Amino acid sequence: MTLVESTTNFLGFFQKRRRLRVSIAIFIILFMANLDALVDSVNHPEVPYLDREHLIVGTVTAIVTMIFFGIMAIYLGSLERALRDIKTLKGLLPICSSCSKIRTPDDHWHIIEKYIAERTDATFTHSLCPECARKLYGDMVDEFGKA
Repeated sequence: MTLVESTTNFLGFFQKRRRLRVSIAIFIILFMANLDALVDSVNHPEVPYLDREHLIVGTVTAIVTMIFFGIMAIYLGSLERALRDIKTLKGLLPICSSCSKIRTPDDHWHIIEKYIAERTDATFTHSLCPECARKLYGDMVDEFGKA
């Protein structure tokens, strides 16, 4: 499995489960906001849980964590858009040496232009190379310059 495929699978899992993403983000924000107070409750049980210092540190930590999640959401959104836009061909393409059709894994033969256009963002235009133009139109190519 390639990096693109594994990233797509991972993002697809969380994209379909918005409530799960939001729940995990809220849990992490609350955990990070209370981390200082939780550590102090173990190391210094005499300090009250809702001490002024804990509230300040917890609020700042929660804000920083929310900013981090916001930046991460923006980045993941742009990554999702980029992954949707990527269309690539990979591997070996078995092609007929006579008619230039491409064989797919299910043993069907397809016209190369159609095959590539369906799998990428490429479009095709047709023209004639000078050799083929001379074969097909002979002296007319020389008279008119180009075919």
